[in-house]
Amino acid sequence: MTQFGPDRTWIHDTHRPPLAIAHRGASAYAFDNTMRAFEVARELGADMWEVDVRLTADGVPVAFHDADLKAACGRDLRLSDVTAAVLADLTAAAGRSAPLFADIAALAARAGAGIYLDAKEGEAASRAVDILLDNRIARAIVGANTPDYCAELLAAGCPYPVSILVGLGGDPFEIADRCGAQIVHPCWERAGDRPDALLDDAFFAKARERGLPVVTWHEERTDVVEALVKMPVLGICSDQPEMVARYKSAGLRRPEIVCHRGACGIAPENTKSAARAAWAAGFDSVEIDVRETSDGELVVHHDPLLERTTSGAGELAEKTLAEIAALDAGSWFDPFFNDEPVPLLAEIVDMAFGAGGKLYVELKQADPVRTVQAVLKRMAPEDVFFWSANVDWLHLIRETFPQAMLMARPEDFDSLDTCLAAFEADIIEFNRRNANAAGFETVRRAGRKVMVAYMGSDTAEMERLLGLQPDLVNVNEPFQVARLLAGKEDNGSMDVRRIRA
Repeated sequence: MTQFGPDRTWIHDTHRPPLAIAHRGASAYAFDNTMRAFEVARELGADMWEVDVRLTADGVPVAFHDADLKAACGRDLRLSDVTAAVLADLTAAAGRSAPLFADIAALAARAGAGIYLDAKEGEAASRAVDILLDNRIARAIVGANTPDYCAELLAAGCPYPVSILVGLGGDPFEIADRCGAQIVHPCWERAGDRPDALLDDAFFAKARERGLPVVTWHEERTDVVEALVKMPVLGICSDQPEMVARYKSAGLRRPEIVCHRGACGIAPENTKSAARAAWAAGFDSVEIDVRETSDGELVVHHDPLLERTTSGAGELAEKTLAEIAALDAGSWFDPFFNDEPVPLLAEIVDMAFGAGGKLYVELKQADPVRTVQAVLKRMAPEDVFFWSANVDWLHLIRETFPQAMLMARPEDFDSLDTCLAAFEADIIEFNRRNANAAGFETVRRAGRKVMVAYMGSDTAEMERLLGLQPDLVNVNEPFQVARLLAGKEDNGSMDVRRIRA
């Protein structure tokens, strides 16, 4: 074993926000405990990754929650009865490979992420801890599900702090006193609609008396997460770790982030999952593309053809809504999203309203008056803006809906002045080739906002464009932009990205 010794003082740091702990990876967007789940957790900016660890028949630590393979592979086998090689074959065939814990630890070391280790047995814990030490993981917690297991870990000299997980009905402080736990972790996600109410002043007083940091259950309800973030907790587990440290533009001199086709590196573009991920992370707007079916229904889809992002074929405009509704718009991206539907425009609008988010609506092939009516019936005009390559449609929208916000692009006009005058657009979108300080100043003198569209991932180019201080940025890589603005950019982004035009 290496002589590397982790520092435990970080668990008592009360001068920072709660850590975002990705529960079994970002398991809202990938099969839990898979390499992709942890790669997505990295992209979402999770501080720590919770990993379930078990041993195979040949003693190899793997990331796997259940004791058997029924749920993951449909096989009536115990994980401890199969070798690592057999497990790899079985899970790969089921479309959700179980990674070696060593591979996860190596990824965490490269990403600078911590590990919350939930080892299901003592030997699995000791072998996993050795791997953490070999990878010089400084920030780790070892979780125990029972007081006896907690005491066993401590008696064995676990070099990392040990937490005790306590279910409903248990007194976390009595149990911690009995077993010597160094962190308490109440697993109270099923305690009604507002389990955060159980973490009252008396609870934290007891925690302070004992010097015990608190980690909470996995939580994905917006109101509960918002309450927990304001509490003196060490960390918050979540299937959606982006909810814990949400991006904020208002009042911070940061640009509004517009997620092109949603958070399209996390979930399939132009779907409810991609929109949900964007707003959950605190990003301001989701860009969507609107088309019309043959029977006049408004749906969200980019291409005129169905082949690239759905299980269908042919022109969308030639299909009825019933035919579109039967398509799978997610499995092309990842098997986790099998059966993700092509959303109705009304569904995305309802999501935006419910999330308090904004929309950028691009009209691809849809009646402009009906489209704008459908959106503004639900959303305030200041929370949505519209654009189309069809300039006549934009003039029609301006005439019919003077309160609607419109966007224009300088590249579509002879000059910037012509662009500003055409239909009095509220937002002018530059790109990487024509963005410049002088143009931005001209737009702002006219009382309009500046947006920059950049669909690449080159860090230097992003920094250059952000240095021009646009009001909005329209991007495929919102999490990379957020990291840059927070000064946290690492040396790589997730390697499971789908390339988009």
